[in-house]
Order: sequence, then C-alpha cells, then structure tokens
Amino acid sequence: MKTFSQCSFTFSICCLQVHLGGGIWVEEEKWHQLQRTQGDSKFTKNLAVMIWGTETLKNRSVTGVATKKKKDALPKPPLSPSKLKIVRECLYDRVSQETADSAEITQRLSKVNKYICEKIMDINKSIKNEERRESKLLIRQTVKMENFTYDGI
Repeated sequence: MKTFSQCSFTFSICCLQVHLGGGIWVEEEKWHQLQRTQGDSKFTKNLAVMIWGTETLKNRSVTGVATKKKKDALPKPPLSPSKLKIVRECLYDRVSQETADSAEITQRLSKVNKYICEKIMDINKSIKNEERRESKLLIRQTVKMENFTYDGI
C-alpha cells in the first residue's frame, strides 16, 4: 500500500484504488482524471458521483429539507454528513494548493452544497427528459400502429 499526504488528510493507494477516508475508496484512474478536472464545480460534482453514484444522488437532497419550489414536496433523505465532509476535505486540498488566501478558500468551500444540489437537479432533469423522449417515441409507435392498414383483409 502506498500512502501520501496532501495538505489536510492522507490518501492511501492500494490495489488500484484510492482511499479518501471514512471507508471511501475510488478507482485510482478515476481519481487521477478527477484531479485534472477544471473548476471547483465540476470537481465537486464529479466527486459526488464517484462517492454516492447517480442512483443514490437522484433520490437524496443535500440537507434533507423539502424543496420550496414545489408546494407539496416531501423531503428526501439527506446525504451522509461524513461523506459530505470528505468532499469538502478533497476540495480543500485542491483549493489550498492553488491559494493560501484563507478568505478565498472559505468562500470556495462554501459552495459545496450548491454544487451538489445542482448535480442532483441535473440528474433528475436528465431522467425526466429521457422519460419524455421515451413517451414521445411510444406515442409515435402507437400512432403508426393505429394508422397501419391491413391489405387484403
């Protein structure tokens, strides 16, 4: 097992996986791809998918509080605080390599929940768009079947 430290916490690499802490392991190659990601938003969103996966994210909210955009919305279960902490630590390590300005670091880290919320909304929007496409396709196929004439009957 190879261990190395970056700023606030230690990453361990074993068997082509990187241990981010808290029992969270990610594929080494995906971790290195993530390190090359431009921007805090993409980095955070991609890391969230690596940690939770899209299936979990689509059925959760960052805080567990119901959205205010829909009147009768029910709250979704919150994301794990320990995993959110690891996302923040990973972003902290990344940001602190770029700047020593504590105000800037704090400001950039304050956007983690926003980025993950955006990712959850993107996933759910993508699912709804796919469902609409499938529904339109089904309607077209049904119309074609209804307009089909049986020759010779």
